[in-house]
Amino acid sequence: MKPLTVVQKAKIRSTLVDPIKFVLHWLGSDLWSVQRDICKALLKPQAKVNVKACHSSGKTFLAAQITLWWLARYENAIVVTTAPTKKQVEVLMWGEIHKALVKSKYPFPSANLTKLEFDKTKYPMRYALGFTTTVQQQDEGVKFQGFHADHVLIIIDEAPGVDPKIIEAIEGIRAGGDVRILKLGNPTISSGAFYDEFHSKRASIQPFTISAFDTPNFEGIKLSYEAQDSEGAPITITLGDPNGRDLMDLSEEELDQNVMPWLTTRRWVKERFEEWGPGDFRWDSRVMGDFPSQSPDALLSLAWLERAQRDTRTYEGKVDIGIDVAGPGEDETVMCARCGFQILEIIGWGNPDPRGELVSALRKYGDRIGTLNVDSAGIGYYLHKHLQDLGFPSNAVNVGESPADKEQFVNLKAELYWGLRMRAKIGDLAGLLDETSISQLASIRWKPNSRGQTEIESKEAMRKRGVKSPDRAEAIMLAFAKVAKNGAGLLEYYQGITAVQTGGDQDPNPKTAGFRPAPTVTAPVKAPAMTAYNRAMAALAPQDLCDHCGKPLGDTVVEEGIRRMHPDCARPSWAS
Repeated sequence: MKPLTVVQKAKIRSTLVDPIKFVLHWLGSDLWSVQRDICKALLKPQAKVNVKACHSSGKTFLAAQITLWWLARYENAIVVTTAPTKKQVEVLMWGEIHKALVKSKYPFPSANLTKLEFDKTKYPMRYALGFTTTVQQQDEGVKFQGFHADHVLIIIDEAPGVDPKIIEAIEGIRAGGDVRILKLGNPTISSGAFYDEFHSKRASIQPFTISAFDTPNFEGIKLSYEAQDSEGAPITITLGDPNGRDLMDLSEEELDQNVMPWLTTRRWVKERFEEWGPGDFRWDSRVMGDFPSQSPDALLSLAWLERAQRDTRTYEGKVDIGIDVAGPGEDETVMCARCGFQILEIIGWGNPDPRGELVSALRKYGDRIGTLNVDSAGIGYYLHKHLQDLGFPSNAVNVGESPADKEQFVNLKAELYWGLRMRAKIGDLAGLLDETSISQLASIRWKPNSRGQTEIESKEAMRKRGVKSPDRAEAIMLAFAKVAKNGAGLLEYYQGITAVQTGGDQDPNPKTAGFRPAPTVTAPVKAPAMTAYNRAMAALAPQDLCDHCGKPLGDTVVEEGIRRMHPDCARPSWAS
């Protein structure tokens, strides 16, 4: 074999120094524009590069290519790849690394599941390692303290889910040597360290955003739609190439013409536009690669909801069910079943009379059913009576009635939603897998009224700003509602809170591990419960006159819009 010429040596060296050339020459892959820009940013010593990206943007693929380039570039080098879960490390990140090794022309050693190491006798510090980042054992941050080499690269995949303590530990090793950090993630949570680095701490990083419209599959493609500016004036928004063809005008064949079909496809984006549309947090994060915009008056934080989506804990015991009832031709009738803090299922029916399907769904729980709360406003009252006739322990709940705590809440709806908020805030909510439910819960707003009472935005107000009726959110709220039967209001709930505060065992709401109750009250043990009881009984005072017959209303009131009527006065035709 002839020795290499000076020109040949220079060419090979250039392919090792430049990550873009290395990927092309040694790994046989061609990077596209944003990927190349990310590689260039990592050439700077002590670089901190953050990438927030849409769904299927190729970010994990890129991280695998960069891992191998780093080990080829430097002889005294370490690469640490990490992510919140075992699957993200072993299957996704290291799955891409193993695929790249198969194609590589560079003489890398064989790798095991999550480690690639050169001969230690020649290269004592030249390896790549992958592991998860959790703080369940309170010692995971220590793993980062032992990584010291002339050149260290830390790759954090799915960065929004990494515990802040891990981020602090990573920052600790940047004190010496050339340590570069690449953080990657889908921007699903508008809070936390990853979010802050794109906002208040933006000056400390090199930020990148990958939208679906930045990828090669959308070259020469745009998406235009009508919207309103901050003052309500109509405007046209155009995404992608302003001179390109509109995505919505493409033929079925053209929708499947993707130059890189492993990236976000045209058809997928069109379907998400029709299903979610701009303004939906899923469109923001998974299509546009942006952090979801959430109103400061949102009832439930997206971070709490995402945590409940990831939480896979289970609970054994009675099943509590909430049913939100829709009238004919509008919205959905929805059933939510939960066991303790775990949501078991959420089912929606769009047909006008879903009684058969609903009863079938209820019967599978049998005698496990504990509480069955039914929205009794309007047509819901008759569904409640129908379920009672069939032997189900149905409890009519009219969220428009008075709350137990009249000083803090406008009505029972506000009180029950606030209870759900408190539960989600402390992590006492799990199994929230339904995307539509998450979207609806995230869209609910609240405000204090002129008297300082908490008020939840009405369905009518939500419709005016283009948000559909939150039927699934209402069913979830009802499933977690602790409204006792026969007029006892929230006494059971407040008795439970009192028991928790005084060390008793009467808490009707199962708490997760690590739950810390409020500080012990100084009043006698019975005071909070009796106060709640008195408030609840006061809420049973006679209501106004019926808007149909003019006679005094009793304990059971049916509301239809702004009308309040006796059940018989509001009876629909199918219930006759």
